Amino acid sequence: MRRLRLAGEYYSPNSGGFEPNPLPPTPLVHQRQWTHQDDVTIRLRRCRKALPNTGSLWRKTDRRLHVEPLELEVAQPLPDVCARHGRPAVSRSEVRACFYDTDLHPRFHRSAFERDLAKLVWLRMVTGAPVSTILDGEWPVCDRCVRTTRRYRWLARALLWVMAVNLVAVVIVSVANIDLLLVPLVLALFPGSIPLGLVVFILLANKGTQRVTYRPIYDERFAFVQAHSRFRAAIEQDPRYRPPLDEEPDTT
Repeated sequence: MRRLRLAGEYYSPNSGGFEPNPLPPTPLVHQRQWTHQDDVTIRLRRCRKALPNTGSLWRKTDRRLHVEPLELEVAQPLPDVCARHGRPAVSRSEVRACFYDTDLHPRFHRSAFERDLAKLVWLRMVTGAPVSTILDGEWPVCDRCVRTTRRYRWLARALLWVMAVNLVAVVIVSVANIDLLLVPLVLALFPGSIPLGLVVFILLANKGTQRVTYRPIYDERFAFVQAHSRFRAAIEQDPRYRPPLDEEPDTT
């Protein structure tokens, strides 16, 4: 008999259903807690279409959101300068960042490292702060970013291969009944290389995909972003990259 699976409840971002939270009349683009004086302010808008592959992130938990769930995107052109290194951009890379409804801030930029690790090793789901906001955008990247991404991806794949080889070695030794080697291999594999390897793998994967460092979102129309001085200068000196602050956000 086929087992029935009850579908979970999910939030529907950008659709309301929460208490009205009017936008402040004065844009919150000045320095605030958890921001830095050298951060650059980037204009945002609500996504015109639902972001793909985000359904599982909007699943409801026992911890209800305090703010309306939002899917946002970068709403202004960005210069061809790498935000991280200040070097000329060679391409554009999609960056998707999650913000969480924490006790510190309802749209906080904390990492979901513990949650990712729990999923990877098939442990129980870690009860943490739920996702409240997803921000998507294409950011300029330089040759150094491209090389760094390739390096971390290569290291992550090499680590997986090493872990796979260790596991195969344990299987072969156990089948061959080589008791002298079995115990040391098992002790080295499970208390050591498997858990530690998974932790290192997630760290390498995060290092390989991180392009932009966001701060908490205080106003859905803007994001504070850690940026190189040359990236900030490119935005400040060219009016094409500085949309008016009094412009109404596009929420279509």
